Amino acid sequence: MKMNKVSQIVFLLCFAFPQEVLDYNLELIHNVTFENASNDFGVSDVWGYTDETGIEYAIVGYQYGTSIINVSSENPVEVANILGPSSGDYYFHRDYKTFGDFLYIVNEMYGGDVGMQVIDLSPLPEDPPVQLETYAYIAQSHNLWIDSSGFAFIEHVNPDNIHIANLSDPSSPVYEATFGTQGQYCHDIYTENQIAYVSEGYGNRFGIYDISNLDDIELLATIPCEGYAHNAWLTNHGTHLITTEETQNKTVKIWDISDFDNISLVGEYLGENGLAHNVHISGNHAFISHYTTGVKIIDIFNPERPVEVAAYDTYYENNDEGFFGCWGAYPFTDNNYVYASDMQNGLFVFDFENVNAGWVNGYLYINNMLFPNSTIQSTLNNKVFFTDENGYFDFGFPEGEHTFIVNDTDSTQISFYPHEEHTSNIYINNELIAGDVNQDGIVNVIDIVQVINIVFNNQYDPIADCNQDGLINIQDIILIVNIILN
Repeated sequence: MKMNKVSQIVFLLCFAFPQEVLDYNLELIHNVTFENASNDFGVSDVWGYTDETGIEYAIVGYQYGTSIINVSSENPVEVANILGPSSGDYYFHRDYKTFGDFLYIVNEMYGGDVGMQVIDLSPLPEDPPVQLETYAYIAQSHNLWIDSSGFAFIEHVNPDNIHIANLSDPSSPVYEATFGTQGQYCHDIYTENQIAYVSEGYGNRFGIYDISNLDDIELLATIPCEGYAHNAWLTNHGTHLITTEETQNKTVKIWDISDFDNISLVGEYLGENGLAHNVHISGNHAFISHYTTGVKIIDIFNPERPVEVAAYDTYYENNDEGFFGCWGAYPFTDNNYVYASDMQNGLFVFDFENVNAGWVNGYLYINNMLFPNSTIQSTLNNKVFFTDENGYFDFGFPEGEHTFIVNDTDSTQISFYPHEEHTSNIYINNELIAGDVNQDGIVNVIDIVQVINIVFNNQYDPIADCNQDGLINIQDIILIVNIILN
C-alpha cells in the first residue's frame, strides 16, 4: 500500500525533528488527582455520562476501582466510588462503556467482584448510582464495546476471543454469542452497521468482520501492521478507519476502507514522543491519548492531510518514550468538554471550542529571490515547516491568523481558513513591483508576453500569479493591463 504524495509531504514537513510540546487550543477546566500505587501507576481509562438534567460526569479508573465525578459543578464532586479487583496488574487496567443509563466496567485485575460490573446511573443527580449484580460469565478483560443494538463485545480469552453479551435487559446481561477462535489476540473492538473492526494485537493486523449474523461471523478483510494492533475507530462517514499501534515510532494511520477489496493508506500522524495510545473520533476530529505528550486533537476533515489543531501535555515530567502519561481521551460530551486520564496525574477536564484546520501553499521570497530549504516555525505551538528546493511550502494549521518565524530571524503573518486551502506567498525584505513578472523594474507589454508564455506552457510562476489564486490565466493578464493603463 502506498501513501499519496501530498500526505508524504505533509508528514515529513511536520515531523522532521523532535519539537517541544506546547499547550494550545484546549482550556483546562479541572484537574482531579488520585493517590497512586507505590510504582506511581493507578489511573487508567476514562469515559463519560450525561444525566437527564444535562449534568456531565467523568468516569475514571483508579487504583482501587472506579470514580464517577460530577464535572459540571464549579468544583468537581465525586458522586460514586465503585470498588473493583485491584491485584496482579502493574498498570491497573480498567475499561468503560455506557448504554443508556447503565455503565459497564471490565478489569484485568484479580480480587473481589471479578467480571463485568453493572452500574445503574439513572438515580443521578438526586441519588447516587446503584451497583447491580456483576456479570460473571467472563473474568478478566482488557476492553469492551457496546453497539447501538445492545450487544456488549468483551475482549476475552481463546477460544472465546470476543465474548458477546445481550443487553436487552441492560440491568441483567445474558450470554449471546462468541467470536470463538476468530479475532485471535483481540485487544480492542469497535462496531458500526453490523461490521466489527477488531484490533488483533500481536496478530499484527486489524480484522474487519461481518457480524450481521452473530452465529456465523465472517471475516471480510484485514489490514496488516508492523506494530501492535492496538485500537481502531471509524470516521463519521464510515469511509475511513483510523488505527493505533502503541509501538514506538509507529504512526496513527488513516485508511480508506470504502472498498474492502482495495483498502489504502491515505494519511498518517505522530506526536513528538513517537508513541500514541488510543484514538476516538467525534465529528471531523480525532482525539488521541498520546502518552507522555498528553492529549492531541487532529482535524481529519481531509483524511489525506491530517492537521494537529489542539494539544495539552498532561504528563509534566518529560516527553520521552515510554508508557507513562495520558491513557484515555473522551470527546463525546454535550458541552464541548474533553476528558483525559493521565496515569500519574489524574483526570483532566478541558474545554475545546471545535477549532478546525486550514491549508496554505506558496513560495518564500527573501530579498526578491526564491528561498529554498528554509524553516517556517509557528509561535503558537513551535511546529516547524520547510520550503523545498524551489522555495515552495504547503502545510496545514489551525484556523486563524498566526505568526511564524522564518529562518529563526524574520516574522510573518499567515492566515488559515476553516477547511479551505489557499495560496499565499511569503515576502521578506522584498521590493517587488506589482505586475513586474520579469522583475526588471518596469511593468510593460514584456510582462504580459511572459504571462502568456507561462499559460501556453502550462507552467506556474508565483510572481505571475498577480491575484494569488493559485492559477495563471487571463485574470492575471487583465490585472497587468490595468496596472499599465493606470
